[in-house]
Amino acid sequence: MQTHISLPQLPFPISKFLQRLRLTKKSDRLVIVLVGLPGRGKSFIARKLQNFITWRGSECKVFNVGKYRRQAADGACDADFFDSKNEKAAEVRQKAASLALEDMLRWLDNENGVGNSSSSSKLSSTTAPSVKQTRKDRVSIFDATNSTKERREWVLQECTCRKRRAGKPTGVIFVESICDDEDLLHANFMTKVTNSPDYKDMNVKEGMKDLLSRVKKYEEAYETIEDDTQSYIKIYNLSSKMLVNHIYGRMAKSIVPALMAWNIGTRPVFICRAGQTMNELDRHNSNMVMSRSENLGRQGKMFRDALFSYMQEECLDFISRRQKATFSPSLTTGTSINGMTNKRSLSNPDLSFDNDADEEEEVTEEYVGADGVTPLPFPCHILSSTMPRARQTVEWEGKPYLVEMISNLNPLDKGDFTGHELEDLAVRHPEWYSQLVADPFYTRFPGGECYGDLTSRLESVVVDIEQQVGPVLVISHVSVLQVLVAYFRNTPVENCTSIAIPLNTMLKFTPAKGGGWQESQHRLLSSPHSSVQSDMNSMDNGMYCASAAGTPMTRTPVGSQVDIPNQGGNISPQEGGISPSPIWGDHIRRPSSPHPTPPSGLARHQLPTPPSSWPKAPFQGAGIKSIPKTMPRIPSVNLDD
Repeated sequence: MQTHISLPQLPFPISKFLQRLRLTKKSDRLVIVLVGLPGRGKSFIARKLQNFITWRGSECKVFNVGKYRRQAADGACDADFFDSKNEKAAEVRQKAASLALEDMLRWLDNENGVGNSSSSSKLSSTTAPSVKQTRKDRVSIFDATNSTKERREWVLQECTCRKRRAGKPTGVIFVESICDDEDLLHANFMTKVTNSPDYKDMNVKEGMKDLLSRVKKYEEAYETIEDDTQSYIKIYNLSSKMLVNHIYGRMAKSIVPALMAWNIGTRPVFICRAGQTMNELDRHNSNMVMSRSENLGRQGKMFRDALFSYMQEECLDFISRRQKATFSPSLTTGTSINGMTNKRSLSNPDLSFDNDADEEEEVTEEYVGADGVTPLPFPCHILSSTMPRARQTVEWEGKPYLVEMISNLNPLDKGDFTGHELEDLAVRHPEWYSQLVADPFYTRFPGGECYGDLTSRLESVVVDIEQQVGPVLVISHVSVLQVLVAYFRNTPVENCTSIAIPLNTMLKFTPAKGGGWQESQHRLLSSPHSSVQSDMNSMDNGMYCASAAGTPMTRTPVGSQVDIPNQGGNISPQEGGISPSPIWGDHIRRPSSPHPTPPSGLARHQLPTPPSSWPKAPFQGAGIKSIPKTMPRIPSVNLDD
């Protein structure tokens, strides 16, 4: 006997459901329309968005209406040009906006695309050749004041008109930047006056006067976003508060956390590889095989100690400089240009300093360890992979720092091929290997990951780093750090496999004007293979590892010359320790003798000759003129990822 229970019919808001369904659907075309008065950080937001979205695998381009306006007006414009009563100037401003919008829509609709493949299609591939599409999804940023309801309605209609844009569905989201923090406004105004082409022929005093007059004229006609039928995000004082309306799907998952994290505060970000484990010779003598759970070796422990000394000096210097620049912001906004919400002790944010105290009084901050008792010599937010060697790199004796261990920072998962060498895979799996040669970024290891997958799992790490207001230290491995460095360098992430991550070397990034990052590299421990390294660097400064030379992941690193302390000399981003092939990491042959016999009768480090139909290896033509087929053995090189 069946029992039927009758439930009361509940009213269902079908209109709300359909609206959410419509907004959640992913669109290949998305327009982010910036809104805000001059000097509110719109261009800063635009550049950060462009970098983040591009790093995530989409194509993104900023269309700045100010550039079109200067072309239409034949040069810079003074404050009177922006008077709403100036009809002639209003026509020029509208013409500039129309030209920018037309170019933006043409770029969105360009079916050929700048790239020739879709990240989503490639990431669904395993061992089969990836199916390449004609375009990636595209996100455009319409950078202008868009300060009136009429202007925003016009942009919305132009982008979504069903008749003119039939078959080209386009999503539109408004991002309004609102700022009432006087200190923040002053900093923004100074940046604009000293960098904008509109003020290149004025001194700072004249430029500031003209800008304030321009802002006043905009304020007379400014209308904040109030239409709740639209999708919009309101950012107050550059992320101290945020209001989100009708934002679903990827925008909610990716862009909103990033917008909340970005701030204009200065703070250093330190990135380095985990310390070395035992070298190949020691491993052989101990009759041990390579393991992901290996502990630090002698060199690794030396690097750990050198790392502590370096971090102590850098972090204390940063804190000292910040204290001298610290001021008390308005408590109604909780924002300041140095990233601090108030003058507070980092160890106890509930205790604020008296705003009436003498500003010249030196402030002493105390930092307490994870045990809540032990004093620490300097503050630092530390992120580490779960690999023992990474965690041990920041295990400083008597210094119980809180280390956030996250699997997102673990090395690239090579799946079924873990433990195999690429030379072996070229022979045993030629079809997969040829795909790797053609596309090293999106080719996934069977049962594992590809480089493209790393951007997804590193997204939260980037947000965590960006939201910090103090020093950050990241300890990870080659493949992961290559993807992170691509973000901070604002270089195409698809080319990250060419980035060298030197061993025993710190990569330091500090915020630069406009939302970018300035990089410097610092060698903390001399390489034990300096003679071998010198021979390798003689080849057009090309960085490669002999045991990986000629593999599809070996390329000449990209990077400009950077001055780095190195016992009286300088090194470049390509140098600073032997940097193994990016995905080589755990592809370590487990030797039964110091000189194992290669498979298929090949000499040690002699690569198989690929069929003539295979694509040219990516490293060819990238700065290395020639690589001999048989490479010399590099003794005791740890090829951990």
